[in-house]
Amino acid sequence: MKRRTATSLLVTALAAPFLRPAGAQDVRTLRIGSALDPQHPILVGARRMAEMAEAESGGRLKISLFPSSQLGAQREMWQNVQAGVLDGIIDASASMVTFVPQFGVLDLPYLVADEAAAFRLLDGPVVEEELVRRAAASNLRVVNFWEVTFRNIYTRSKPVAAVADLRGMKIRVIPNPSFIALFRSLGAAPTPMAFGEVYTALQQGVLDGAENDNVTFLTSRHLEVARNLAITNHMMLVNTFVMSERNWTRLPEDMKAVMRKASLEGRRAVAEDRRAKDSGAMEAIRAAGVNITQPDLAPFREAGRKTYGQFEERLGKQLVDRIVATVG
Repeated sequence: MKRRTATSLLVTALAAPFLRPAGAQDVRTLRIGSALDPQHPILVGARRMAEMAEAESGGRLKISLFPSSQLGAQREMWQNVQAGVLDGIIDASASMVTFVPQFGVLDLPYLVADEAAAFRLLDGPVVEEELVRRAAASNLRVVNFWEVTFRNIYTRSKPVAAVADLRGMKIRVIPNPSFIALFRSLGAAPTPMAFGEVYTALQQGVLDGAENDNVTFLTSRHLEVARNLAITNHMMLVNTFVMSERNWTRLPEDMKAVMRKASLEGRRAVAEDRRAKDSGAMEAIRAAGVNITQPDLAPFREAGRKTYGQFEERLGKQLVDRIVATVG
């Protein structure tokens, strides 16, 4: 059966409230999209959230999930969430920069050392005051930060053993100024592109490489077309559950309480699934015959620090200093 287009799915989503049978008007269905595949830890957590939301609400609150960019490319989904056409999205906070530029401060290269430090920052008052409140003012409700991963570089033909190896290479990055600045500083040619287009672009040689966490490298099957992996841990990526602020405020208070609880359970399920998959990801990558390099990270960190001035110019020195001080 042919997959419905993003447009037809959104039309169905808009029409759904009017198609409910009599007596079902009190059942609310939230439609949440993602660019990630159904096996990704994020979707494992999303399914757990959906199960819990339905159970905790006595069947009055349901969640329909649309993975693998079924509702359009990432930017299109974000626009529809902001407009209230789509209820929510689970995606990288780096994608929010288009709508709330200050979120770019989370994209400082080598900002935190590990996941624990990242969540202390994300769940703390500085991020709430500086970022979450600004998002709400832009009609984007950050329900929870769900997952922190650290990203590595993978390439089609030439392995990356040092910064110099990246010179001139076309590397796919998230359409985000911080990612672009970092890879320019590394001497590469950063190439913004929707995630769903990366496999074909690597296969056809449009790209020389891309960057992502190891589990996504595996589950997206990018390792089939990019046979070199460099462990650089150059930037953390924060996958975030975001709803339309307008649609969030329309939920009754008891439904909001259910969503908050279900979202935290979803985050717990993501962490559990991520740990299980991380433990086997490198083994699976090695078993697939991928060439793995571990370059000296000192020159990478130096290149990353050179971009901090650009963050200060774009986002304000006070914001950058406050975030750096919080994790320091």
